[in-house]
Amino acid sequence: MLIPAALVGLCVFFYGIFTMNGSQVSQEICKATEVFMCPLCDKNCSLQRLNESCIYAKVTYLFDNGGTVFFAIFMAIWATVFLEFWKRRRSTLTYTWDLIEWEEEEETLRPQFEAKYYKMERVNPISGKPEPHQPSSDKITRLLVSISGIFFMISLVITAVFAVVVYRLVVMEQFASFKWNFIKQHWQFATSAAAVCINFVIIMALNLAYEKIAYLLTNLGKS
Repeated sequence: MLIPAALVGLCVFFYGIFTMNGSQVSQEICKATEVFMCPLCDKNCSLQRLNESCIYAKVTYLFDNGGTVFFAIFMAIWATVFLEFWKRRRSTLTYTWDLIEWEEEEETLRPQFEAKYYKMERVNPISGKPEPHQPSSDKITRLLVSISGIFFMISLVITAVFAVVVYRLVVMEQFASFKWNFIKQHWQFATSAAAVCINFVIIMALNLAYEKIAYLLTNLGKS
């Protein structure tokens, strides 16, 4: 099921490679030998020709062209199609293995929930059997805590994104005034590489935090 999406992604990538030299924006930047840009820093920075960003403009076009727009739309549609096909496959396997009634058999109350609310029973209007009941005040309190945790994580992600943007702006100036000529001449790639590494660390750290918080919120809502 993932092979078509991978093939389309490869086609879009090769399309960017083959049309990279024909991009109008890249050609204008690469041919702008008489256009000068302001220094990026106050010290140790001089005027730069616009065509010095030629390679960076081509690399940017490689990942940001008309094909990538098509690929984004395709993936949005393909994700929905993939889920529908997976539901169909799951139903087929459920019928083949005779597990249609399995979900109903497995829908039992958690022991922690029964132990905490066994004194607060009420008759289930569907099954007609008595079962432990959680008070509405307790439900609202746990719901508020869960919502607060979710919004806190969303705020944390937004803060991390803005922090990386600010970091790129600060480091860009530092790399542009770097004494090592290699870094000074390729400050765009150095800035992007550093930002990518920071993004990777943030994503891995947040994934660990998501796992722990999801476990805590699940136990909070079902116990």
